[in-house]
Amino acid sequence: MSPRPSLASRLAAAAGAPAPPPSPAVEAPASETVVAKGAATAPAKARQGKTMIAGYFSPDLARAIKILAVERGVTVQALIGEGLDAVLRQHQRHPFGER
Repeated sequence: MSPRPSLASRLAAAAGAPAPPPSPAVEAPASETVVAKGAATAPAKARQGKTMIAGYFSPDLARAIKILAVERGVTVQALIGEGLDAVLRQHQRHPFGER
């Protein structure tokens, strides 16, 4: 079975240009286990028993938070935890103090 042509060679053929030379195939040794990108693996110890909370924000806000984290020497996750604790306190709920 021959390998499928690369996208570059197909685009070159469609444009009428000469196809680039094929790159040599690199095979992993049989003894190595290859894990596909996105494959399920065990979570890091710091993430075990935790749930992700996420949201979409403007690039300017994301940049400001990252800069603040660097200036304070903490992680973005720590700043988010601080903010969530502040919201909980504002609504008379017990903060968790997770960082």
